[in-house]
Amino acid sequence: MGLEEMPATVGYVTTATGVALVLAPGVAARQLGLAGQEGPLRLIGAADLVLVPGLLRGKPRWPWMIARAGMNLAMAAYFLGVGGKSREARVTGYVLMGLTVVDGATGITLSRRPAPVD
Repeated sequence: MGLEEMPATVGYVTTATGVALVLAPGVAARQLGLAGQEGPLRLIGAADLVLVPGLLRGKPRWPWMIARAGMNLAMAAYFLGVGGKSREARVTGYVLMGLTVVDGATGITLSRRPAPVD
């Protein structure tokens, strides 16, 4: 996968994650050991879905990758904050921190490239 395709790939993953969290936050809450956190998980899913149009069709897409990085960081803080004794929630937080770096670097690199000619 080339750098130019990264926003769309991230958009497809974001779509799947967002839909799953909006429609079935209880499943994620159980898997992550976060009983009682269904509301915040549904909100995270909805926030994910707000980014999808820009990631899939934005012109340019780099601002959406930067926004995705910011969202990752906020979600990482949430999972690490509520994770407590849940190893799964903490691991999710750490993975999101890593994705923050990848998505942010992708957005910055794309922002420095000349705009493609359609």
